[in-house]
Amino acid sequence: MWHEARKHERKLRGMMVDYKKRAERRREYYEKIKKDPAQFLQVHGRACKVHLDSAVALAAESPVNMMPWQGDTNNMIDRFDVRAHLDHIPDYTPPLLTTISPEQESDERKCNYERYRGLVQNDFAGISEEQCLYQIYIDELYGGLQRPSEDEKKK
Repeated sequence: MWHEARKHERKLRGMMVDYKKRAERRREYYEKIKKDPAQFLQVHGRACKVHLDSAVALAAESPVNMMPWQGDTNNMIDRFDVRAHLDHIPDYTPPLLTTISPEQESDERKCNYERYRGLVQNDFAGISEEQCLYQIYIDELYGGLQRPSEDEKKK
């Protein structure tokens, strides 16, 4: 009887160790594939058909469909305009009239470098735009390949 209880205890202990190892492997796997949610951001759009019928254009721009924005009768907007949901629209200053500080110019130069770096590298490597876009598509679909770290190689 004592031998059977001991045997059963060993079996349970082995199962518990197996469950712990499995949970640890599962946690490591999910940590490895966890990525920034911004990588999965996708933007979808659809074409908009423009009707050149003058009757439709006159009906769309009729005063019945227009309403003053924030009570200002000089600023009339369509009743379906998204600006109706805004409280304030900041004034726009064209970029040519604004003065740029040397720090902003340096930041802009760095941004342009990063913006066009991939294009220059692909041009130098002789990779066509279609090949590059297909590779980006594959990376977004399946995720980038991650090389194992030194600790994983040792395991």
